[in-house]
Amino acid sequence: MADADPTDAIDFDRSVIGVNYDLGAHEVTEEQVIGFARAIGETNPLYLDKEAASKGPYGVLIAPPAYYTSIRLQPGPDPQVKFGTTGFNASQHCEFYEPMLVGDTVSAQEQISSVFAKTGRTGTLVFTVRRTTYSNQHGRAVMMVESSNVLRDMAQ
Repeated sequence: MADADPTDAIDFDRSVIGVNYDLGAHEVTEEQVIGFARAIGETNPLYLDKEAASKGPYGVLIAPPAYYTSIRLQPGPDPQVKFGTTGFNASQHCEFYEPMLVGDTVSAQEQISSVFAKTGRTGTLVFTVRRTTYSNQHGRAVMMVESSNVLRDMAQ
């Protein structure tokens, strides 16, 4: 007889799984790109020097890859997992397809790919996997982020 799937015992909103949610749009500005690049200690002139960037492959300043972390959009879907007393970010995987350019309007769509439970030597962990795709005003995906968050019941 097969063991029961621990996910079956977790209470969460299954209706959000696989549904795309629009998180809004963000205009990439010169001031924001330069400020972000300086804040993270970047020295690449394609991020900092408008004149140098104008002679580069894109003709304008480009945003550093980590710039997406500074974009403020609407919150994503919430599967309302009823489990655990503490949580943490377990992983993040990014794929970059093309740079965000100054002047781009970047929109994001997010979906909950899965919610699942695993039971190990320290008890049950509940994982929520999100996939967020960022696209420019031309409808081209510029990047994708897949992240996993974990909830754990410290009382176990």
